[in-house]
Amino acid sequence: MFLFRTSAPSPAAPANPVIDAIRQGADRTGTNFDYLVKTAQRESALDPQAKARTSSATGLFQFIEQTWLSMVRSEGPRHGLDEAANAITQGADGRLTVPDQQMRQQIMDLRRDPAVASTMAGAFTQRNRDQLQASLGREPTGGELYIAHVLGARGANELIGTAQSAPQRSAALDFPEAAAANRGIFFDKAGKARSAAEVYNMLASQHANIASVAGPQTAQATGPERKGLLGLFSTEGGRKPVSDAVAALWSGPRGGRVQLASLEPAQRFFPNGEGMVAQTSVLAASQPLADVPGKPVIAPRPPERPADLALAAAQGQGAQTRRRGKPLDLSAFLRREVLR
Repeated sequence: MFLFRTSAPSPAAPANPVIDAIRQGADRTGTNFDYLVKTAQRESALDPQAKARTSSATGLFQFIEQTWLSMVRSEGPRHGLDEAANAITQGADGRLTVPDQQMRQQIMDLRRDPAVASTMAGAFTQRNRDQLQASLGREPTGGELYIAHVLGARGANELIGTAQSAPQRSAALDFPEAAAANRGIFFDKAGKARSAAEVYNMLASQHANIASVAGPQTAQATGPERKGLLGLFSTEGGRKPVSDAVAALWSGPRGGRVQLASLEPAQRFFPNGEGMVAQTSVLAASQPLADVPGKPVIAPRPPERPADLALAAAQGQGAQTRRRGKPLDLSAFLRREVLR
């Protein structure tokens, strides 16, 4: 009977209002929950009251004043902050201000509200992701999104470009204000300025290596449909869940040339079947392996279509309906197990 038994339910984890607020922010903005949790851990150790000593950065995600005002002004109306958004004005110098000082303080204090901060962080991440994708011509990694959280999308794009074109250039030369507020990132313990490549690797790797404290649900992807074995192959969170190689094996050629997995078993895709070998070979030769640039993926093809499915496909829908028959009756088997 072990096939039909389930393990005893694990005790429910204690409620964590900060983690719950981050999860709600991720859901509201479509941002990867795991990324937001790691960012909050990296920025504030999940302390909503955290305040930087060297800048105006405050709250779970350490928003500085101008970035926070920009997010509330642009995203506030979508999340019930119309009054706060309308109170923010832009001066001739481009800086955002709030003429009413009492309202200004209320808006700034929202950075310490986990729910509001998480929603703004999710929206900020989506904005950075869109801008980086447009400038890089590819999906940004989680580490690059974190760099954008620290330096803004424009700054992240500049650092990424410099790390590739002039990796030994001092990053502090291009980001003097950020370097002044984050000396531990831009300078080593001896006071030597780190290069663009070193800062890039430091920010990206530190964020990627953070051990999440949110429990098993932390490693979920961005949508409710991304479950199961997907997590085994996840490399970049919900927006890029699998490597190119695994994606190629799962999804097959694009452009609607092949139907992959219909509801009817007889129509399912078996690349080794007749007429499919040539297309599968083209796929293997055209998909580069993510970790080895330029090297083609040579992966074993799935088995040929079983004979019964091939026969059902040839005979049409009627044969499929007859083959399905009635639901499997396990009552006799269960009675035998009880008598043992």
